Amino acid sequence: MDKRTKLHLPKISDIILTAIGAVLCGVGCGFENFASLGMDAVGSFYDGIRIILGLSLESIGTVSLAVTAVLLIFLLIVDRRYVSIGTMIYMVLYSISANAGTKLLELLVHTEALPVKILIAVTGFAMLAAGLGIYIAVDIGVDAFTGVTLWITDKLHKDLKYVKIACDLVLMVAGILLGARIGLFTVVSVLAGGPAIEFCTKKVQRIYIRHMIRKARRTPS
Repeated sequence: MDKRTKLHLPKISDIILTAIGAVLCGVGCGFENFASLGMDAVGSFYDGIRIILGLSLESIGTVSLAVTAVLLIFLLIVDRRYVSIGTMIYMVLYSISANAGTKLLELLVHTEALPVKILIAVTGFAMLAAGLGIYIAVDIGVDAFTGVTLWITDKLHKDLKYVKIACDLVLMVAGILLGARIGLFTVVSVLAGGPAIEFCTKKVQRIYIRHMIRKARRTPS
């Protein structure tokens, strides 16, 4: 995030909001996982690993924890700058919430009707976008995959957006080769994911800025 727009909230607020963002992302992943209409690049990679290991549907969060733990160890070895408390919060809460989101729908939803699945997938997509918007706006760290992407960008001296696209393509292809379920929302994630996340991030930033202005006005000189 541009340093000029970084929001300096109290530490406890940063942690709480980051946790909320991570939980929303995890539950959103769980919803998309249950809907089985396709996932984003990272979700497809998790799904492929889950399938190749023969794990249950609600184990996708466990897979994400294992994969990001490996990536975290890698980052700690090559460059610790990309690891922070935000990385740890996201890694743990995302995995727990992804499992919980899938399990919750398995208990509550007992239909294979396409309209219901589409509604669940749309809800999951919205949660992911909102969660990432909060996480990015608070800006106290990056998730493990983004950390690796930033490390590759710095090593290759390339534009971040191109490295990000390349990494997403690699993850998606790897997920497909491993047997991940690809569908309508895989395309939706590729085409609309970036704009949706950017929209949510800006919305959250505006809310924070207004909050900080009101707080500054109430604070005695």
